[in-house]
Amino acid sequence: MGFLAKLFGWFIGGGKTVEKVTEIADEAFHTEQEKAGETAAAVDVDQKDLASARSMQLPVHGTWFDSLIDGWSRAIRPGITTFLIGGWIGWWAFPEAGLIDQFWQSVSILVLTFWFGGRALLKDLPAAIRTMRGL
Repeated sequence: MGFLAKLFGWFIGGGKTVEKVTEIADEAFHTEQEKAGETAAAVDVDQKDLASARSMQLPVHGTWFDSLIDGWSRAIRPGITTFLIGGWIGWWAFPEAGLIDQFWQSVSILVLTFWFGGRALLKDLPAAIRTMRGL
């Protein structure tokens, strides 16, 4: 850095400006050694993240009962969703809407809005229907 400072100092008269210019140039341009150090640090962080994620993973179930309970708990959300969507598209008949208690109608809407996103059901779907009606 001393050589560059002397060179710039000879051209522009030296002083603090030269030191500042050389400092900025040093920060702006990365050497291969600096790039390698940054890459090694990034790989190290990635490996630590991977190890952390693997430590939170559940162990394999040892008995058939553990597997049955785990499968049952994972099937609730897809089961309810399949039931609701299947009824809407006509795979089976739902009771008349006037006969269903308002509480259960609200729960169904709340569950579907939570699982599929409020924007998709409340904004995007009505906009798509309006667009299709206009065709």
